[in-house]
Amino acid sequence: MSAENPGLTRQILQDLTSIGRVPMVLLVLVLLSALGVVYITQQTRAAIAHHDQLLMEREQLEVEWRNQLLEEHALSEHSRVEAMARQDQDMIRPDSRREVIVSQ
Repeated sequence: MSAENPGLTRQILQDLTSIGRVPMVLLVLVLLSALGVVYITQQTRAAIAHHDQLLMEREQLEVEWRNQLLEEHALSEHSRVEAMARQDQDMIRPDSRREVIVSQ
């Protein structure tokens, strides 16, 4: 029986290399195509996850930007600036007689 197995194996290999070339090539191509699909699917999922993360970061930055704009507007409000100048710096608005206009 052990003498028949090497002959059978040899016969199968000869059949695959002579008669079964086209099906073997097609099988290899199908397997490579399947591996390519798996790889591309994994890459697509990773890209989508990264894109979602970037969108979340963008939303957070937009919220922070809006908050910064609100804070800037609140800090630059004229009445607030004038009140701080009076309280902290003891500044007063000059009357029109003491006002000096500088021109170029």
